[in-house]
Amino acid sequence: MSITGSGEKKWDVLVHKGPRFPDPYQPLPKDVKLKYDGKPVDLPPETEEVAMFYAVKLETQHAQNAIFNRNFFDDFKADLKKYPPRCGTPIKSFDKLDFRDIHNYWRSLKDAENERKKALAPSARKREIEERKTEELKWKICLVDGLEQKVGNVNVEPPGLFLGRGAHPKAGKVKRRIFPGDITINHSANHPVPQPPAGMGDWAEVVEKKDVTWLAYWKENINGQYKYVFLDATSNFKTNSDREKFEKARKLDTVVKQIRRDVNKNLKSKVRHERQIATIVWLIDNFSLRAGNEKGEDEAETYGVCSLRCEHAQIKMPDTIHLEFLGKDSMKFEEDLRITNPDVFKNIAMFLKTNGTKDNSGSFIRKKPSDPIFCAPVETASGKMQPLQPNSVNQFLSKYMKGLSAKVFRTYNASVTFQGLLEQTEEWLKSRPTAAEREINPTNLRVAYNEANRQVAILCNHQKTVNPMMLNRNLERTQDKIFQIRYEIMKEQQKILTFHKIGELKKEFKAKEFPVMKQFDKIMEKQDLDAEKIKQHEEQMISDKKSKLESTFKRQQSELQYQLEQKGLAGEEGKKSKKVKNVEEEVKSSIKGFKDKKQVDEELKALNETAKRLEKERKTNKSQAASCNFASSAKKILGKHEMIKKQEAELVNKNNTSDVALSTSKLNYIDPRITLAWLKEWDDRLIDMGQGKAAPKKKVKKEEDEEDVKRKKKGAKGAAAKRGAAKTGNANSTGDSEKMEIGLQVMNISQFFANALQKKFKWAASGDDGRDISAKWVFVKDAQSKMRKLDSAERKGVDGGSMAAMTDAADKDIKPKANGVLKRQTAADKKMAKPIKAVDEAEESDGSLSSDSDDDDKPLAAS
Repeated sequence: MSITGSGEKKWDVLVHKGPRFPDPYQPLPKDVKLKYDGKPVDLPPETEEVAMFYAVKLETQHAQNAIFNRNFFDDFKADLKKYPPRCGTPIKSFDKLDFRDIHNYWRSLKDAENERKKALAPSARKREIEERKTEELKWKICLVDGLEQKVGNVNVEPPGLFLGRGAHPKAGKVKRRIFPGDITINHSANHPVPQPPAGMGDWAEVVEKKDVTWLAYWKENINGQYKYVFLDATSNFKTNSDREKFEKARKLDTVVKQIRRDVNKNLKSKVRHERQIATIVWLIDNFSLRAGNEKGEDEAETYGVCSLRCEHAQIKMPDTIHLEFLGKDSMKFEEDLRITNPDVFKNIAMFLKTNGTKDNSGSFIRKKPSDPIFCAPVETASGKMQPLQPNSVNQFLSKYMKGLSAKVFRTYNASVTFQGLLEQTEEWLKSRPTAAEREINPTNLRVAYNEANRQVAILCNHQKTVNPMMLNRNLERTQDKIFQIRYEIMKEQQKILTFHKIGELKKEFKAKEFPVMKQFDKIMEKQDLDAEKIKQHEEQMISDKKSKLESTFKRQQSELQYQLEQKGLAGEEGKKSKKVKNVEEEVKSSIKGFKDKKQVDEELKALNETAKRLEKERKTNKSQAASCNFASSAKKILGKHEMIKKQEAELVNKNNTSDVALSTSKLNYIDPRITLAWLKEWDDRLIDMGQGKAAPKKKVKKEEDEEDVKRKKKGAKGAAAKRGAAKTGNANSTGDSEKMEIGLQVMNISQFFANALQKKFKWAASGDDGRDISAKWVFVKDAQSKMRKLDSAERKGVDGGSMAAMTDAADKDIKPKANGVLKRQTAADKKMAKPIKAVDEAEESDGSLSSDSDDDDKPLAAS
């Protein structure tokens, strides 16, 4: 993002309130101190705040990270020099620091706030939230040329510790507090400028730059990056930018064949610089790799294709390159890339050896592991090889289309691949292993969509930091759910065995008349649950129900008192008038599911009886139920076995996608119109299949008053009007909603685009002609023929090219590999895959390097 702008005027009048600052630091109570070597340390507020930053992370995975701890302590020591302890305690060792008291105090504040919120009446809590939103709205609205527009994130990030992603080398460093003196404001000169908070100083600068769309910016201290305040994703500035980005990627389709022809020709060029650029473009095009930028010494060492070093690559004969490096956001990239173009493979092997320059003896200079694979034509005075700049690649691409860059290729390939995969939805569903999974319904269609999304995310190497604690928590939660289901199966089996004998069941229920008997062994399969765990589960189940009942009662009583207070009737004692009693009854009836003390006591008593019944069933192994319908119990058991399968499949899915950021590709690289056209297509097909009929009318609940019914009818009429508008092609253009309106009847758009994305991509609901997007809209024609053959699935060891092939391993119950991580090489692998690196004359002479009869394989002279 450019601070200076392009010179093209974006606005005439811009008026806003500026950024919103976090609350100032509140010092700790006098009895809460950091301890060093077991003794309390009296810190001034400046360093006490930094100690608090670490204390809040004490029980997270970050506090177990050696890099995080080292960086924090380095910054903490620097702050201690400026603001030393008042007691004079010298702090020299991180291991002697004890943040536990500060952490416990912070935890107590959080717990107290949570309890306060729980104690609030629901209406009071709702009112509190509405008041907060009203206050936030004051900051979130600005005027652009007389029109109100929403501002994006107006909050200045509070100070704290930098977490980073992946193995970020700066994790743990202190993010400093931002003051008005750090911030530049962009505002109309002929309107009053927003005032900074009192006592915090003045703005660094107030400018009027009409060729930029930012409202304010500042520079953060960790990576020296600029942070901006922009308009919201739904503003005209942002929606136009998104549409232009995807239209540029669509336009690439008109020149991509010519680019690829020229790249293939330049792969054999006699000019080394041309051959390097062609090799880079081929890698970007086929593997969706980032171009990358050179980093300074004080920045995180992350890489893209242009900045790769020789140590990042290994040649694995006959046609594979093993790459291992830190990519964007310090996310590790480690994969074997199969190079199907022999010229690319030869070029990379050559670029790993030498940059084409010769020493005084006329021999080619060997590269060291730290040297770049792709070298810039001009060398520094020190003789150090410099990586080829991404700008060189973009200059080559811009010859074919204005504004074309390496990033546009990623957007193009991601969107083309996604469209191609979605076009195979029906084929993929037909390939599923069970009849239930092959059924065409909204649930299975969503599974197919998510699989396509996952493949594109892997293709683009969109990773996310794995949180082991969260993964373990999810695992435990799923295991608890599976135990719960197995317990329910066991209770149904117990009921069957109490009232029936196995032999009699087999005689009475024949498989011809009762299909469930074909799975009789599965129905009666023993669950082998631990007796002690069953007892704990049942006791916990009763305890949870009691707690829920009591907390609901407290919340309802709190709501009753709050509403009576609002009516001025709270606290009245003695005999109540008929009017007061009537008001109380009205309030009680307005509270959903209201129960008085007597009803709650009766339900608690019933739960105690249930606990006794369960205890008796554990001792006797006999059900206390009044009767048992075998057919009904059998169906329940089979249904619960299917539930277990779903839970286990969900666990595998979570593990598969635990390090894949699905939303990144959907947010930045996949044209949202592909999703909307696909939804329209399948919505129409489901309606034709009879799944779009109106749902049966529901009876109006007694507690619903006439106004509620009228309101719902009005909403139904509005929905019907939107569906009618959809038929005329104007649902989105005429709708007053901030979100997409494309007239879906069966498919639920919220399952594919969260509310924030619906607002951001509202523009996408209109097709190329400005009317509602059609089911026939396509990003490009013949997408399946344009999908990259060397896609992510092939790189993972699965035959690529179709959704069915991509998930073949899962269908065959093959344990999936972790995304983006290869298995460790065996000794045999290493022997075959010896890395090409800097070599001495004993290993390989210059003569052998330059005596190859094939001129294309010779190291090209440096430009």
